[in-house]
Amino acid sequence: KSKHTKFPVARIKKIMQKDDEVGKVAQATPVVISKALELFLSSVVEEARKVTEQRNAKRVEPHHLKHAILNTPLLDFLKELVEAVPDPSNGGTVDESDKVPKRRTRGKGK
Repeated sequence: KSKHTKFPVARIKKIMQKDDEVGKVAQATPVVISKALELFLSSVVEEARKVTEQRNAKRVEPHHLKHAILNTPLLDFLKELVEAVPDPSNGGTVDESDKVPKRRTRGKGK
């Protein structure tokens, strides 16, 4: 079978080998971990997409991810990571200064 994955297998193996407790790593192990990462992220993004649609938003925002994590029992272990994310729907505010400014385009001839 093809070992085509969306996450770099060599980098995963290198990260695993940095741990002193990890000895030799079987060739298939980083491939399996890469696929597991792909499936995990796919499920997180799918949950965030559902929240985005429920709120009639056009793009997935950090607070959509937060809402998805807080309301999906399987993702309970991520709750600490999203506690500080502001949620405008719950009375929180989003700091506009944190947003990436729009790129300026140059005029003709410059």
